[in-house]
Amino acid sequence: MTNFVTELRSAMRNDPGATAIDCEDPMTFSQLWTATDSFAGGLGEREITAGDRVAIHVADPRSVLVAAYGALRAGCVPVTLPATYGNRDVRHVLSDTEATALVTDSSPIMPLLTGSESLRVAVTVDSDTRMGVSFADFLDNGGMNGSNSRTGIDVVRRADEDPALIAYVDRDERPPVAAVYTHASLHAAASARPDAPGDGSDPLESHRSAVPLSDPIEFMYGANATLTDGGRYRPITTADPTTLRSLLVTTEADRTFITPDQYRDLRANGGIDDRGLRVVESTRATFSAEHGDAGDPGDAVRLCGLPETGLTHVRPPADVASGSIGDPLSGVRARVVDEGAGDELAVTSAAVADDSRDLPSLTDKRAVTIDGTRWVRTGVPARSEDGVIRRRTEAKPVRSATDR
Repeated sequence: MTNFVTELRSAMRNDPGATAIDCEDPMTFSQLWTATDSFAGGLGEREITAGDRVAIHVADPRSVLVAAYGALRAGCVPVTLPATYGNRDVRHVLSDTEATALVTDSSPIMPLLTGSESLRVAVTVDSDTRMGVSFADFLDNGGMNGSNSRTGIDVVRRADEDPALIAYVDRDERPPVAAVYTHASLHAAASARPDAPGDGSDPLESHRSAVPLSDPIEFMYGANATLTDGGRYRPITTADPTTLRSLLVTTEADRTFITPDQYRDLRANGGIDDRGLRVVESTRATFSAEHGDAGDPGDAVRLCGLPETGLTHVRPPADVASGSIGDPLSGVRARVVDEGAGDELAVTSAAVADDSRDLPSLTDKRAVTIDGTRWVRTGVPARSEDGVIRRRTEAKPVRSATDR
C-alpha cells in the first residue's frame, strides 16, 4: 500500500464522468480529482510539504473532501475539527498539531490566528478573507505540477504507518482529544464494508449520510468507502427531522448513515421505511447501560463503534431486541481484558487509531498490549464464558469476534 488517496485516483480513472459528490453543486470524479490537485498545488506554493498538518474546520462537505484529499495528495495530514468547536478549541488544535494551514468557515478569523506560530496560510470558505485567502483563490494555480514543479508526481508517496488523518472528536473532554489514523487504517476502514448490499462483493453505488464528515467513522466508512468504490456520496447538510424525512422519501441510496437521536425523531413521527437506514452508535454509550434496548427496535441496522476503534460490530434488529452486540466486522477481533476496575470488552483491527504520536489521544489510556497485540478497551463491562463474550449485565451472549 501507499498513500490512501491512490484509491480515489483509481476510482476516477475507472469512470471520470460519474458523479462523486451529489450535493447542491455536484462534482464528478474528474472534477474532484482536479480540485484536489489544485489544493495540493496551493499547499506546494506555500512550501507546505509531506508530513505537515492541515486543519479543516468547515461544515460544507464538498470543501472538506477537497481539502482532505488535496492534503493527502501532497503527503500532508488532514486534521478535522467538529463544527461545534469554538475559537479556544480551534486555537488549541492549531497549537497542538503545529498546523501549517487552516481551512475555515469561521468569521472573523483573526481570533483563530493568535498565537499560532506554525500557521502559514488561512483558507476561508464563504467567510471573511481579510486575514486569509478565499478557497477559490487558493485553488487557482497550476496544481502539483505547475510551472515551477514539473515533477510528474500526482500523489506524494507515504508509508502504511505514516499518519493520514487526525480527527478531533465532539466530546466534553478538555483539552480536545483526537484519534490518529495511519494510511493503513484508512485502507482497512474503506474495505471493511459494514453491512454492504448483497454479499458485500458488489461495489457500493451510493451512500447518503446525516453524520458530519468531522466524525472519523463517517469520513472513513462513509465517504472514503463510497468514493473509492466509485460510488456516489450524498451528504445531508440539513438534518432536521422534516428535511431528513423528505430526503429519505425523494432520493435513493444503497444505505443511509444517521445518528441514534435522528432515528428516534424519525420513528416518533412514523411513516418511514427504515430498512435502508444504518444507525451509527457509540459502543460505549449503547452497552454500558445496565439494561439493553427496550421496546420495538425498528427495522434499521445498527453499526457500533468508537472514533478510536472504528466500526466494530453490525447489529440487525434481532440483536438490538436481545441486547446482543451483534456480529463483528471482518478483521475485527474482541476479547475480555481485566484492567483493575473490572473486566471489559476490548477490540483490535487494522483500522483502530494509532497512539504513537505526540498528541493527546483517545487511546492514550485505553490501549493495552497483550502478547504483542494492541487492544483498545471499549468501556463495555464484559465477561468470557467458554469462549463466548457476554456483557456482564445481559442474558444474551456477545458474539466473539474472529478473523474472517
